[in-house]
This record gives sequence, structure tokens and C-alpha cells, in this order.
Amino acid sequence: METLQDFVAATLDAPFDFNVRYSIFYLTCTILIAFGLWKYRGSPGTFTSWLLPKEVYRHRSNLLDIKLFFASRLFSVLGVFGAVFFPTTVAFGLLAQFGGADYAPPETTWMRIAIVTVIVVVVSDFCKYWAHRAHHEWKALWPFHAVHHSADVLTPLTVQRVHPLEPMINSLLMTLFVGIAQGLTLYFLVGELSMLTIGGANAAYFLFNTLGSNFRHSHIWISYGRVMEHILISPAQHQIHHSVAVKHHDKNYGSIFAIWDWMFGTLYVPESYEDLTFGVSDAKGQRREQPYETLGAALFKPFVESVENVLAVLRKARGSGQAKADPARMSQGFSLWLDALRAGAALTVLFGHMAHTRFTGGEYQFLRDWNVASDAVAVFFVLSGVVIAYAAERDGTLGRYAFNRITRIMSVLVPALMLTLVFDAVGTSADISAYQAPYYHDVSLGEFLWRGLTLTNLWTGTGDWVRLGTNGPIWSLSYEVGFYLIFGAVLFLKGAVRIAVLLTLVLLVGPPALALLPAWWVGVWVWRHASVLTAGQGRSRAWVFAVGSIVALVMMKMSSIPADLEGFTARMLAPHDHHAVLVYSNEVLWNTVIAVCLALHLVGVRHLADTWPQRTEGGLAKTVRWVAGGSFSLYLVHYPTLHLLDATLPETLPAYNIVLLLLTLSICFGFATLFERPIRQYRAVLLTTWERIAPHLPLNGRRSMS
Repeated sequence: METLQDFVAATLDAPFDFNVRYSIFYLTCTILIAFGLWKYRGSPGTFTSWLLPKEVYRHRSNLLDIKLFFASRLFSVLGVFGAVFFPTTVAFGLLAQFGGADYAPPETTWMRIAIVTVIVVVVSDFCKYWAHRAHHEWKALWPFHAVHHSADVLTPLTVQRVHPLEPMINSLLMTLFVGIAQGLTLYFLVGELSMLTIGGANAAYFLFNTLGSNFRHSHIWISYGRVMEHILISPAQHQIHHSVAVKHHDKNYGSIFAIWDWMFGTLYVPESYEDLTFGVSDAKGQRREQPYETLGAALFKPFVESVENVLAVLRKARGSGQAKADPARMSQGFSLWLDALRAGAALTVLFGHMAHTRFTGGEYQFLRDWNVASDAVAVFFVLSGVVIAYAAERDGTLGRYAFNRITRIMSVLVPALMLTLVFDAVGTSADISAYQAPYYHDVSLGEFLWRGLTLTNLWTGTGDWVRLGTNGPIWSLSYEVGFYLIFGAVLFLKGAVRIAVLLTLVLLVGPPALALLPAWWVGVWVWRHASVLTAGQGRSRAWVFAVGSIVALVMMKMSSIPADLEGFTARMLAPHDHHAVLVYSNEVLWNTVIAVCLALHLVGVRHLADTWPQRTEGGLAKTVRWVAGGSFSLYLVHYPTLHLLDATLPETLPAYNIVLLLLTLSICFGFATLFERPIRQYRAVLLTTWERIAPHLPLNGRRSMS
């Protein structure tokens, strides 16, 4: 009895609920706007017959809308939707976690409130776009969303023509991201969660509903014009989204903003009025008969269809067998751009380290203040992920993958370690004051060789991390080897063996390296999956990715965001020292931001580069290739070289800084000429040697006899 009373109350309250579009207030606003349109357009007949045509509101499809409206009220009373968390809950939790006893929230101003409103509304709309798109493109979700698209006519109540499971899925997809966005923006800009701080976003949605959101589900065509429909989704564009025509399929997913559709290639802007047919259709645009004739069919049939779709996908995957597609080709332009970034990152690391006061007297301290060396290493990680994912596809087998990674690393690492030992020995004998802690660790020869040759010097699962003499930059190579192993296990191993190997690697590598694994894996994603963001897009969308991501990154770098993110990391790990816990990953959040921005940049560049014609490379391109071809050596050799030259060069030497730079570059690139550039020759010698000795190995003999 109590449930029935609650149901009646919830149903009667709906017309007065400002959180739903079909409230009396919003419907009144819609009617007033419609009356103005009717008068302006001079439509024939009475206003009532124009606004409420019988063929629409007496249609059987509208009857199902009404049934689903009452069903949604019932599910709401039963507490189905109450089991789902909401963004404000996440935001409140983040604020409670971020703030401490000594936390002083920033002053609340109208400008800050406005910024919070814009960020929350934009992020929420961005998440709605992807949640909506997921319901169209994921075969397991489409049947539930198809209930909404099965409407043969559109009325304001069609917004309630949804399967009860769909809003729950939407909430789960959106809650985390919108909640995090709310929490972070409130923390950095306002510092408290109140009616004032969240009222701005509510005001934005109030305005959206007041100005005619109900026209989106109606027979009344309202277009904003070609320019505005690249920014805001008009009612006409959403009606097109419901059209059965092939050219309208999978278009205009946006809720408020059209910029997401424009950016991701799903925007459709009508040139003029289009006569639309609503409902669901096949791939050829042939309208299907109403699949959900009854309320029971609308509630239960999608579950059956979802299971059937999943099983069909699994059968198709099994039917395709284990055959592999040919490895994707890397275009000349994209390869050259990767080399340009690799060369630039290596030189940036050198300049960032050389700018230290002990080398150049503080003349270039601004490079240290900007922390360019650390940012460049984050760039290296993303580039490494791209290249390793590409190389692994070409390798094809675990053996080839392991051989190519080992030879690539060891051909440079072993001589670099030997050079470090020699340079450190000579330098400390000449001037020990040039070798200051913490930039130089005098470790035993045994530990130096063991931790260096195995590249476990930063694997905290194997023991305390160590700096190998002056060769601090090897820390990132230690991380990368862990990433190579994890990626190789994921790609080439199967079943229980894969799980066992991955668990072992996670324990050995330790938290510092694992903290930056997502930044590296973003690069893998760029190569293996980024095409889904650019498929069917024009060059203008690719330019948005390529340029917009870098502009956003530079703007964030110029703000306090990097420092704020590290401060947040420190508070999250308190009372432990975040430097002690994360070692060189203390800027993990900012490094991840760099990785995401660079990944989006590379998505755009790859799309653009794939359309560039093959051409003979000129002098500039050859120079870029040459510098990139020695970047590994430059990275591993420059720090011991800088220390040696600092200990041996007279400070009174004319143009000291230029001489220091030129000598360092000469030694590094000379080293590359000997050990890095001839990698193909080294591999050929190793393979030839293996072919000669393999037949004489005992294992081979046993195989031949069996």
C-alpha cells in the first residue's frame, strides 16, 4: 500500500519537477516559443492542430511512451535508480579526501563560480556524448537504446521512452568522470561544495530546458543555421539523429554542444529542411516494423537481443581463427614526425640537465624552473609506446620481439655503463667536488654491474633503488624495460602463464615504474587503436587534435596545474614522503596529462601524415633522422660526460658553455656512431653466429633425433 502511495505521489509530482523536461513550466515555455514560431512562419490551420497533430499524438508509438513514463515512475519508487551513485557524490568525496586540517579553500568569487559552471557543463556534455555513442556502437548496449529509437513519432514524452537499464548505465559511465571533474575544479577554484557552487550548472540546464529542449523530440523543425549547428545541437539535428535514412545513421550524438560531433566526425548539419522518417532501420536504411509493440516487449526483449549480439560477436571472433592481419604500415610522414619529437626530447633532456647551476653557473636556470627535462622524459615514454607497439606487430613472435628489444638495448647500454665507470673514475680523480650528492652515487662495482646490466636499478621490488654513478638518466630505461616485459607478456603469452608472469613482473617492478605505465601505454593505444577517433574524419578535425592538444598542454604548463597535481600526490601519500615512495615518478599526474595531450596530438598527426604522398627526403629530414638515430646514446651518455667535462675543463675557458655543449654532443654522437647506428649489422652478426652454432647444440640434436 505504501509503495502504491509513493508511486501515485511520484507520478503527480512529475509535472512540477524542474529536473525533467516535461514539467508544466518547461512545457509552458515550449508552447509560448511554438506560438511565436507558428505566427512567424504563418503556418496554415489553427495553432492547436499545428502544435498537437492527431497523427502524432494518437499514434500507437506515443502510447508506449506514456506506458514507459509510468514504468519509470514505478522503478524510481522501487529504488532502482537510487542504487546508482551520482557525480556530486564523487565530487564531495574528492573534496573530503583532498582537504586536510590545514587546507584553506580559495576565495569564492563570481568569476570562479562561472569557470566551475563552464567546466562542469562542458565535461558533463562530453561524457554524455560518449555514453550516447557507446549505446549506438556497442552491440551489447544498442538493444536497450533501440527502445528509444523505435519511436515512430516524436513528442516531448519520448524523452521518457527509455529502457530502465539505460539511465543506470549512463549514470555509471558518467558519474566517475563528471564527478572527478567537479571535484577537481571545485578543489582548485572554489574549495567547497554548496548550492552556490553547483547552482551555476543547474542554472545552465534550466536555461537549456526553458529555451526549447522539448522541440528535440517533436515534429517541429527548428534549425540554428550552419554556423551555430557546429557549436550547439539544434532540435532539427536531434530529429535527424532519429531518422532512418542511411546518411543520418550514427550522427549528432551531442546533447547540448555539437563540437564533440564536429571533433569526432559524427556531425551532420542540414542544408535546409529535410522530410524525416523516424524509427529503427537496417544498414540500408529500410525501416523495420515496430520491434516493441508492447510494454513487456520494450522491457524484456532488449535483454534477449543483447545476449544474442554478444554471442554473435564471439562466434565471429572464433570464426576468424588465429590469422593475423599484415602489420600496419607506418607512413613516412608519421615516422619522420616521431623522429623529430624523439630528437627534440633528447636534446631537451640535455639542455635541461646542462642548465643546472653546477654546469653553467645558473645562466639557464629558467630551464630548470620549467622542469623541461622531466617533461621530455614523459614525451619519451609515449613515443616509446608507439614505436614498441608498431615493432611488436612486425616482430610477430615472442622470440623475435625479445631478440630485437635485447639487441637494441644492450648494444648501447653495455658500452654506456663501461663509459660511465671510466668517466666517473677519471672525473673523481681530477675534481671530486664536481661529483656532488645526490647526483653521484659511489656504488660497488658488483652492484653497479648487476643492477645496471639487468636494468633493475629502479625496480623497487628487487631492493632499494640505486643511482649508477653519475648515470641518473638510466632510471627511465629501467622503467621502460619493465614496460617492454609487461607488454610482451600481454601480447604474446596466454592463459595462466600470462597471469603468472604479469603478477611476477608487477611485484618485481614496483610502484614507481608502475605509476608511469599508463603514460607509456597511451603510446601503445595511439598505434593500435587511435584510428577509431579519426575514421571518416576530414583534415580539419585532425588539425584540431594535432594543434588543440598542444595548445591545451602549453596553457596548462603555464598555469599552476603541474605544481597543484604534485601537491595533490603528496597529500594523497601523506604521511609518507611522495618522493621516497615514487622516486622519479613524483610528478606522475602531470606526466600522465602530458601523455594524454601528446597522444591526442599524435592521433591528429598520424591522420594527416597518412594522406601525405611519399617523397624523397631532403636535408632537413635527413638531419632529423640522424639526430634521432643517436638519441638513445645522447640520453645515456650525456650526464657522465657533463660531469667529466665539469671536472676537467678550466672554468676560464672562453665561451665555456658553448665548448661544454659542443664537446658533450660530439662525445654522445661519436658514441652513437660506434654502438647505436650499426644495430642492423650487430643483429646480422648475431643471427649468422646463431645459425652456425645452433646445429651443434645438444638441444638441437635431441630434437633432430626425436
